[in-house]
Amino acid sequence: EMGETFKDVLTNLRINLAKELLRTTNLRVSEIADQSGFNDAHYFSHVFKRLTGFTPTKFRQESQVGTFEE
Repeated sequence: EMGETFKDVLTNLRINLAKELLRTTNLRVSEIADQSGFNDAHYFSHVFKRLTGFTPTKFRQESQVGTFEE
């Protein structure tokens, strides 16, 4: 009904959690990937960049500097 598959919704929830962890913690990207439900940090980074336009590291840097706006 929403035009999204369950997988799409779940992936978006996981990426939103990862974005929050990147903004608010100093956890390594691999730890964030794991806590966000991704078994593979490389795959997590690929999906994150596809959905946000940023690598997780770049997203964290931009978020902490305050130049990033969603």
